[in-house]
Amino acid sequence: MAATTEPTVDNTATQTAAAKKKTKKVVADNSKYQGVEKVMPIALKSSHAKGRHAVAARDLVAGTLVAVEKAAAGIVRNQSFINLCHRCFGPVATKTQSRTKLDAAGKEVAGQKETVTVPSHSCGSCKMAAYCSEACAKQHEPEHTVQCAALAKCNPIATAHSVQLETLRAVLALIGRRAVQGGKPELVGQDVGGEPEFAGQAVEAKATPFGCVLDLNSNRHYLKRSAIKQQQAALKEVLELVPEAARVSLSEAVELACIFTTNQHQIAVGGSQMLGLYPFSALYFAHSCNPNCVYVGEVGGAMYVRTIADVSADTELTVTYADLFQPREQRRRDLLLSRHFWCKCRRCSQALSQSVDRLMDGIQCTACHRGVMIFEETKEVQDINELMTDISALDQEIQGKFAECESCSAQIEVTHLVDVLKAAITDYSSAHMLMQQGQLERARVQLERFVGNYEERRVLSPYNAYLINAYIALIRVCTQLNDVDRAIRYNTIVVERMLGPDTESMAPVPAHYPQLAEYQMSLGDMCLKQAKKKAGNRTPAGRSVSRRYLREAKASLEAAYKSRVIIHGENSPRAVEARRLLESAKKEHDEFVKATTDKKKPKKPEPVAAPAPAPAPAAATPAPVAAPAPAHVAAPAVSTSSA
Repeated sequence: MAATTEPTVDNTATQTAAAKKKTKKVVADNSKYQGVEKVMPIALKSSHAKGRHAVAARDLVAGTLVAVEKAAAGIVRNQSFINLCHRCFGPVATKTQSRTKLDAAGKEVAGQKETVTVPSHSCGSCKMAAYCSEACAKQHEPEHTVQCAALAKCNPIATAHSVQLETLRAVLALIGRRAVQGGKPELVGQDVGGEPEFAGQAVEAKATPFGCVLDLNSNRHYLKRSAIKQQQAALKEVLELVPEAARVSLSEAVELACIFTTNQHQIAVGGSQMLGLYPFSALYFAHSCNPNCVYVGEVGGAMYVRTIADVSADTELTVTYADLFQPREQRRRDLLLSRHFWCKCRRCSQALSQSVDRLMDGIQCTACHRGVMIFEETKEVQDINELMTDISALDQEIQGKFAECESCSAQIEVTHLVDVLKAAITDYSSAHMLMQQGQLERARVQLERFVGNYEERRVLSPYNAYLINAYIALIRVCTQLNDVDRAIRYNTIVVERMLGPDTESMAPVPAHYPQLAEYQMSLGDMCLKQAKKKAGNRTPAGRSVSRRYLREAKASLEAAYKSRVIIHGENSPRAVEARRLLESAKKEHDEFVKATTDKKKPKKPEPVAAPAPAPAPAAATPAPVAAPAPAHVAAPAVSTSSA
């Protein structure tokens, strides 16, 4: 890949025309990556229309593992900095220590001490790398030596030039990885590090070579000149701190920054987050707003790709890079700004009037209060270059247009609908701000007022994304206020809305969507805890509440367990956790049913003694007479209570 020195798109007519110039498309060569076909049930394809993509080599059931990849380079996210090892991405042990207090600018305050949590193993020079052990720190030394001096200065450099700290750290991670794999500055564009070696499980997988990173698109030409100049200024200072033997040119560093920003995957490892470059997965698993696969993180920073639905042979395998429970227009804009493509998947290409997407930003008709107002607002984008230079072109599309009710054909100006949505966003944002500030009771009141004003008064569709976001915020607020019954009610609504109405051919999210599974899990957990808490209430009303919560816990945890097995694998920590809670819910449910059934059983009547037989006629020789029982010996008592 030849690195360019200047961005190719600006707001001038000349550069726009140059960006529009058509180039001859070349079908990509898959030979470098075809080793994956030996260990995974997929086939790699390449075409003019779709580019590189992967298809199912045979019929696949939901939960089939189709790819395992270790990052070519990765960084621990800023908020998880001391929680994950910067080499193996495993958990890090921490300790507390006292130090001189620092002010907001990071300067020491004389005479004041503070207690801070720090990793047990870290780099003493830059203090920007945490490790799970001394052994891991030693193994990471060749890479870290390249980065150390620059990492120590990254924070002030990023602040001075308004550049993301994570972007600078990612570039240093790539330079470090490249250096240990034998790369030299003049080799950029060649396959540094060899071909990838594929494995069937994470423990056998090796990190994807640096050379594969260069197969990824940087989309550098979509960035504004001002953003490029900020990156150049920051990276120039960073590179001066990198050892000369490992240093790359400024243009190459900008190219690496753009590659990382466009192609990164955020991976959850336990409760922490990392960002990684997974070239094979980024190249071959395309985006769809109705995906049949999902990527998940595993311990050690490996990424698994699994099917979340049954997939027929030769069907393309897709993942999603968007939040699916968002309006179509919002998803497309987010993808355009973050990934630099305009989504034309089957869901986004379907007429809005025939898609579940009409409900996601739906505003209800004020005439009939049944249907939602429909406007096919988004033109199909043919030239992304033009749209990237002026995204406001999408807003100009609505001027002078009318939306029509799907039920009664009433019409209203689209600009009026936009005003309604803006008002809803403003009201929701003010309530959300109260929650972030810790004013929980006020936030609850505001959020419930939002629901009353926009759902109960039939302003927004019940499936509107802003209403769902309000319910999600209410779950969090009510849980923190220890109002668990309310939290359960709102969690139930979120799960029901994510599953979508039965009348739609496509749900807002897939049945085994990770977010949906987590809300099912939290609902089951809360219901189980409340059922146990209320078990002491022996009144009919109390037993009814316990019965309902146990039934809901069992159903929600069964759904969550099934989804977690499909998404993460049967023996994954998340599936094991769901199975444990499900078994507990089943046990509680069975014991409750048994106890209530036993109480309803009628008491057994006491046995009636049979009448004594008539005395036999006296015999010629009288039988011996038994001695009477002593008066002080009592007969055994007979219990009359039911079992």
